[in-house]
Amino acid sequence: MNHILINATHKEEIRVGIVKNKKLTGLNIETSLNKKTKGNIYRGRISRVEQSLEAAFVDYGNERQGFLPFKEVAESLYNGATPKGSKLTISDVLKEGQEIIVQIEKEERGNKGAALSTYINLAGAYMILTPNNAKSHGISRQITSTERQSLKEIIGKIIMPKNSGLIIRTAGSGKSLEELQWEVDYLSDLWASINVAAEKRAAPFLIYQESDIIIRTLRDYLRSDTDSVIIDELEAFQNAKEFVSFVLPQYLDRIKFFDVSEHSLFNHMGVENQVQSVFNREVTLRTGATVVFDPTEALTAVDINSARATKGHDIEETAYNTNLEAAKEIAIQLQLRDIGGLVVIDFIDMASEEHRQAIEKAMESATQTDRARIQIGNISKFGLLEMSRQRLMSSVTESVEKSCSACHGRGTTPTVPTLALNILRQLEDGCNATSQTSKITIQSSVDVITYILNEKRQDVIRLELKHDIKITLLPNPYMQFPNFTINKQKGDKKSQHKSYQGISKPQHTLAENGLADDSETPAISMNRPQTRVPEAVKPKLSLFARIKAALFSKKKKTNNKKASANNKNRNRNRNKNRNKNKQNNPTNQQQQGNKQGQAKKKNPNQKNSKKQNPNQKNNDKQAQGNKQNPNQKNNDKQAQGNKQNSNEQANDLPKKPDRNKQEEKSAPQSSEKQTNTEVVNKKLEAKTTKTEKSTQVKVEAKPVKAEAKPVE
Repeated sequence: MNHILINATHKEEIRVGIVKNKKLTGLNIETSLNKKTKGNIYRGRISRVEQSLEAAFVDYGNERQGFLPFKEVAESLYNGATPKGSKLTISDVLKEGQEIIVQIEKEERGNKGAALSTYINLAGAYMILTPNNAKSHGISRQITSTERQSLKEIIGKIIMPKNSGLIIRTAGSGKSLEELQWEVDYLSDLWASINVAAEKRAAPFLIYQESDIIIRTLRDYLRSDTDSVIIDELEAFQNAKEFVSFVLPQYLDRIKFFDVSEHSLFNHMGVENQVQSVFNREVTLRTGATVVFDPTEALTAVDINSARATKGHDIEETAYNTNLEAAKEIAIQLQLRDIGGLVVIDFIDMASEEHRQAIEKAMESATQTDRARIQIGNISKFGLLEMSRQRLMSSVTESVEKSCSACHGRGTTPTVPTLALNILRQLEDGCNATSQTSKITIQSSVDVITYILNEKRQDVIRLELKHDIKITLLPNPYMQFPNFTINKQKGDKKSQHKSYQGISKPQHTLAENGLADDSETPAISMNRPQTRVPEAVKPKLSLFARIKAALFSKKKKTNNKKASANNKNRNRNRNKNRNKNKQNNPTNQQQQGNKQGQAKKKNPNQKNSKKQNPNQKNNDKQAQGNKQNPNQKNNDKQAQGNKQNSNEQANDLPKKPDRNKQEEKSAPQSSEKQTNTEVVNKKLEAKTTKTEKSTQVKVEAKPVKAEAKPVE
């Protein structure tokens, strides 16, 4: 069972989880303070062109400027530029102050600005339109070869704008020309609106904002193998249904609402613990081994520790089994954490070359379902496996976490004596550097200042006497260990406040307090088409195909087989009861034989046709009226037992049609008072044989009609 879980009860943080067979395989989190900007389109201004980097820096309205490499400059911006040297460079094409339309390819990370591109990609549900790049034609790798050939023929018939290309996504497989043309028209109108809006205002500003996390998830992950999309917030549920009804109407019944009055969505589906494990540094395997993830700015180191893993006859087999399980878990964690860049995995050393190759193949097979591009190398003699993974978005930890203010991402802090000595060394270097300083103020945490005032008081007095300065030590309760500041003052100006009044207090911004939710309004807000996708026209079946479908219908055959099997079991049980009654009632046997003989004489063609015997009911009534049972008192108990057995068997069988019920009700009341089970059994047998033959006649008549069409 594959599910898409969307937790949107809190607007500050929206979580999306992809679950396959109760295993979390994908996780995406978007907060109000860290919204995704990848895919946004801006009108930017070139602030600087760097010939040495073959790139330009673009001001697109954010604090950091974006980085635009020369290879991401579209040919439409060349405008007949001529090279000044042997080849064309970025300085020949772009100039400072020039305004261009750019799209974010990679978001900001650390000290790096966003990576920009002038090749615009407009993503739809079935395709990606590249309006200014005619060379970008392609089909998703997940589409089979047979479907690729049909899609290539359809692409040749699609009417597109000039100098544009398209890439068919996985959801576009099996779509008709009308459906693909409908989305091309929508994306073409969107591109025309972007060009018109770009000319109305001066750069920098936001032109088009990519869809929110819910719409992106439905567009990118809602496929035929998805069983349901469960949303726990009413407004988000309504928006999702509206989008799906316009773009993917065939999946509308899979959008479901979850009531969180009793349980939260992730807890109800049993994935909350798996979500929390994504933020842990260590991941424990079932065998007892652990996998440790240590990310850096551009590289992630993954270490595998055997720990309590003892599954194997010797050390080589134990190492192989541990590495095999770790390879599968690492592939899952790379998707969950969205780790990009270089990844170096330190496997446990294995002496066998066969085991090393098996681990490499296991790693390749485990990463086949990943949407990102992955390149995997070979295990070196040191047991290291190098691989690279495309960075789709910022990782999950970067979305909801920030660097520690105490250790600044290092993970460790110095001791109090070490920090105190470091402050004294910097204080002495500052005093020796200049003689114009008259006052120095040092602020740090309470424990550090306390240590300096007591354990290092003589060193502070020595510096004051040697350099003729005043040193003030302020314990700041607002300053977190191991931070400190050293402020120098020149001249003989006296301060107008007391020393304790000089303690600096932190000034938190609204964003740090989690109160800022203001975002730039895009000039264009078109997150879905204005018209619904056209209904797919079902191809008309040929005459031969219709005849074949009528003759070889699987459903009808299976139903006939089930009906015949039930009838056989029913007749077998009734024959058993009839044989028992014959043995116990000899008078009934004689009467029954006489009755059957009379019935055959009156109606010899009873088994052949139902219509040929219009007096069947009258004969049944006459037989019941003429029938007598002299041993009725002695056989009452046995007759009642047989009647209970027949009723129990009738309850286990499928229900009869209403026609049979009406026939039973029309029987005379005198027959209900009789306790002879032979009459009841014979009636049931006659009715079952009639219904069986009538169904056989109906089924056999259908091929005759289908064959009669070509004669007409």
